[in-house]
Amino acid sequence: MNQAAGDGAQPHYMLPSFSSILPEYANAEAEHIKSAFSTGNYHSILKMPARLAPNSVNQARQECMDDNRHTATLVKAAPKMVTKNGLFNQFEYTPSRFSLGDELAKAERLEAEAKRFEIGGKDFVCSSGAKKLKYEDGFEDKNYVYPHLDVYYDDARDIALRERWLEKKKVLFGDFKPSGTAKPIGDVPTKKLLPDVIKDIHEAIAADWEDATVVVAPTDDGNIAVRFEHESLGGLEHALTAYMNVFANSHRLMSKYMLQKVVEDWNSKPTDGGLYFVMRPPWVRNPHGPMFSTLADAKE
Repeated sequence: MNQAAGDGAQPHYMLPSFSSILPEYANAEAEHIKSAFSTGNYHSILKMPARLAPNSVNQARQECMDDNRHTATLVKAAPKMVTKNGLFNQFEYTPSRFSLGDELAKAERLEAEAKRFEIGGKDFVCSSGAKKLKYEDGFEDKNYVYPHLDVYYDDARDIALRERWLEKKKVLFGDFKPSGTAKPIGDVPTKKLLPDVIKDIHEAIAADWEDATVVVAPTDDGNIAVRFEHESLGGLEHALTAYMNVFANSHRLMSKYMLQKVVEDWNSKPTDGGLYFVMRPPWVRNPHGPMFSTLADAKE
């Protein structure tokens, strides 16, 4: 080692190590910026560069560390000791007024008097200045009435009624009724309404598809099937599927009669030349058991 030092080469302990040769962490700048703008950060936003560029954050951090290393720390003067053994330091004493409590009480009294005159307009006057002892009856004169101010207890109720009346007058088009597929308020539709359901669905769909042959009929399991003749569609099968999806999701009849789309029989094409869309009314239970058993058999 001495020979290497004499030849001008660096000692072994000054040679660069493998960790110093490796590149820096790629996301160091991003994490530094994120920690500076997060809650409870310890990085100062003031020390961030004004313009962000590649490697500008790392360069600013390095400059800050160099300044901390090379800048001489300011030597603070020791506090002046006022005692012999240095147990206490000198401090500034600010005296307070002895009349501060009286001044606060006076301000409170003046505020109370101003509020009393604002409400009543005059000082409180007792009905009688005579003093009664404990054993004396204070109601000897039965015709005497204590003077009092009228208190209108019904004012608050009248004001509330007037405010409610004003709020009702602001409603120009009746009560608010939210849109969407919310559950209707009232009785659940029963099987007695099946003719009305079939009639309303047929009229709604037939009005939009006049050239197509539409048949609405109940099925053997109690559902309602909408059948379109495939030849009468004229190649508009995709448009019909989109129309029926919108009909099932947002039409008023679906929410009125609480109908649900039967997914397994929706847009089905049997061998009879028709296109079927099946809906389930509320009085028909959803057959979950057969569906799960069928899926289990298919997995096996």
